[in-house]
Amino acid sequence: MPDPGVPLVEDCPSLLFASKFADVEALARGNPALLRPSLSDQAQDVLAGSELPCQAVSLVLGGNGFVGAQLVARLSVTPGVEKVYASIRDSGAQGAWDRLEQTWATYGVTVMNRSKIEILPCDPGRPRFGLTRDRYERLSAHVDQVFNCASSTDYSVSYLDLRNDWVIGLLRVLEFCLHLRQKRLSYLGSIGSYLYETAEDFRRADSWWYSGYCQMKWVNAALVGSLARDTAVPVTLFHTPYVLGATTLGRDPGRHYSWWRIIEIARSVGAVWDGPGMDYCPVDKLVEALVANACVRNLMPEIRPVNPQPYDMALLAELMGLDCVPYADFQERTERSVSPRRYQAVLSSNVDALVRKTCRPALYPPSMDLAWGDNRKLYGLYLDKVRLKDVALAPA
Repeated sequence: MPDPGVPLVEDCPSLLFASKFADVEALARGNPALLRPSLSDQAQDVLAGSELPCQAVSLVLGGNGFVGAQLVARLSVTPGVEKVYASIRDSGAQGAWDRLEQTWATYGVTVMNRSKIEILPCDPGRPRFGLTRDRYERLSAHVDQVFNCASSTDYSVSYLDLRNDWVIGLLRVLEFCLHLRQKRLSYLGSIGSYLYETAEDFRRADSWWYSGYCQMKWVNAALVGSLARDTAVPVTLFHTPYVLGATTLGRDPGRHYSWWRIIEIARSVGAVWDGPGMDYCPVDKLVEALVANACVRNLMPEIRPVNPQPYDMALLAELMGLDCVPYADFQERTERSVSPRRYQAVLSSNVDALVRKTCRPALYPPSMDLAWGDNRKLYGLYLDKVRLKDVALAPA
């Protein structure tokens, strides 16, 4: 009789792997098949014995983030949704409410039904989300669908530094979705996972782009993707690009994003490179895709919520009054015009090659109207809102 496998962590017995460090082995070998779990007998019984859940009660993990806060607001006014739990890491409910209100104010979110929203102070990186056993059991019996919008965006730390919070944390979310009754899960992955394809990619030393963050997203994408394709677990993997401001207001985290820091450097040196532009998605359209997918009976296994029409960097050159030059010329300009520390942070790898590697066709729920995808109009709005510095070195 074949070995059923072992859990990666004791409090997540529903998913079984070939070893306790299957994720580390998968990264070491560049083999996503090692992240294809089998389901425990108990998990299979849950899937067989409970009906596919509806959408009445939603749990949004990362409920105070740029995406999560806007998803909480949208779900609270979505027909058929009766309750929205907003998971926020905070010691007190009132403090968490204040933070959520501040996030809404920052990004111009004004439409929500506060009476349907309940703050849930919890930590998915801890067993039972850090809740008491009784609270966890009641929550598990009540929730119909989970949206995992929580993630680190720290590119400077190793995979092992991120593993407990964001890989084991995802396993704890999946365990929750298979506890007592099945729950639907939407997981926000990253197009950064596309950077890891060849054996050479997995052998690279850590850098800004080939980072612990992208390795973590590759591991989680392989895990969630295999569940979506190969099992009856109701999950959707979102291959999420840079999430920029809403189509109406254009407000986003700005220079917190590497993409805007690259554009900041380009503006400072007076040039962009000649090549395709990075995939992106306005936050309101990502939220619309999350809700549209969750409101149908059968979840799509994967969604790529990216700009429906590709664009070239020549568009940004035109909008910003910059030269559009071959990448080697852009690289030479930036290397001599900005500080080595700034250059190494975001331009140590060939960004043109990275963009080409991560650009994939859009894949949205069929119900969505994609007429919003006017790159010129949207970038005109974003460039009007984002605050960029002049980072060129002073002439010697």
